[in-house]
Amino acid sequence: MERLQEAVAVHLGLTSTGAAQRPIKIIQFGEGNFLRAFVDWIVQQLNNKGLFGGNVAVVQPLENGRVQVLEDQERLYTVILEGLKDGKSVRSHELIDSIGKTFDPYKDWDGFLALADDPDTQIIISNTTEAGIAVNDGDKVTDQPPAGYPAKLAHLLKRRFDRSMPGYLIMPCELIADNGPALHRALINVAERFGWGKDFIEWVDRENTFVSTLVDRIVPGYPREDAQELWGKLGYEDQNMVKAEPFLLWVVSGDQTAQRKVDELLPARKAGIDLVTCDAVQPYRERKVYLLNGPHTTMAQVARLAGLRTVGQVMGDKTMRSFITREMEEEIIPVQTLPKEELENFAAAVRERFDNPFVQHSLDSIGLNSVSKFVSRLLPLVMANVEQGCGLPERIVLALSCLLWIYGGKAGDAVKIRDDPKVVDAFREAAGQDDFVNRILADASIWGHDLTRIAGLTEAVQKNLDDLADRGVQPLIDRLA
Repeated sequence: MERLQEAVAVHLGLTSTGAAQRPIKIIQFGEGNFLRAFVDWIVQQLNNKGLFGGNVAVVQPLENGRVQVLEDQERLYTVILEGLKDGKSVRSHELIDSIGKTFDPYKDWDGFLALADDPDTQIIISNTTEAGIAVNDGDKVTDQPPAGYPAKLAHLLKRRFDRSMPGYLIMPCELIADNGPALHRALINVAERFGWGKDFIEWVDRENTFVSTLVDRIVPGYPREDAQELWGKLGYEDQNMVKAEPFLLWVVSGDQTAQRKVDELLPARKAGIDLVTCDAVQPYRERKVYLLNGPHTTMAQVARLAGLRTVGQVMGDKTMRSFITREMEEEIIPVQTLPKEELENFAAAVRERFDNPFVQHSLDSIGLNSVSKFVSRLLPLVMANVEQGCGLPERIVLALSCLLWIYGGKAGDAVKIRDDPKVVDAFREAAGQDDFVNRILADASIWGHDLTRIAGLTEAVQKNLDDLADRGVQPLIDRLA
């Protein structure tokens, strides 16, 4: 079997290998599966149609990342689309050659900063998980690099400012509400803490355009179980190939000037791509976050304890499917503001996407950073149900209980935990105390609120933990299905 670069060169009749040579127009913080199957795939479509003529520079936001693995394949990789679109089966693969450079700021800080010197760069995109848009209190102006994403970005913008160059269109894709203003606030906070002065802050406000976004595409990631078979079909080995569903939606909100800028710099609609510009992303966000990501987060806690490993297995299990359907119908839709019929139609479409027979979406992958995901995707639903007189949403409360069970170390090695070590340590420390549930739910540094103030929640979670210890999770699922 050929190396990917050699196979591609033969296929395209190239004399050299690696990503196509184009100007760098996008700086992308994040090298994970989602951005490569979403943003970089979109850029590829625009380049294929002659609408963009630019490449992406990928920045590794964490010390332990994957840019070297991308470089090992000269930044070439394959996106495999499998699923249903407009009622028809889709199975396709496409080579992505639109990542022009990669940077590991932990090894090449000066090279990273030099990205700001390139006049062709116009857009900054990020997906550093929900926890990424937060100021790291330990970051110092002398750190090379600082740990937090906002501080890294602030250094890049400061370099741009010092060169008297124009700013950027800044498009955070982290799944939090109003991610554009949140990133802007974090940057100003960093600038003030670093002592960079009024002129720089005014430049950030005047020369840069911050928009809020919502991204929607299910990306299971690297198809580990099918890798050898896929390599055989492709004719080359690809350690970075990524599977995704055909469905894609990118909602971008801002004022009219910002919307025009998005359409000018990223003419996705001309390529037939569902990029929507609007005044407010919130209605789209609530629909997607609560009815798609919320059930995903529930599955990652409850279904993993039941021994299920993929979304497909969850939907193929009659009891677990009913559990998720009732969560949507009884605990999520009733507390949303959009018309009920629209929400029910979207929920049905989501279940069809969950049913995708071609995608093995790992619950371990969905379980990455579960605590921050619970805070953004499910905790608002708990509060909305209580505030609107619907009572505690039992299925979501069970998901919270399972999260405490897992992070408290009760699940052992059966369920993987991948989260901020400080968060994991806080759970483990509390789990060693007699009042574990009360202690951890009261920790506003984790949840953003003292959850013990929600009437009946502490008692409900404690009862679930007692039942998990006595009987396991399946009887609890059966009762709520």
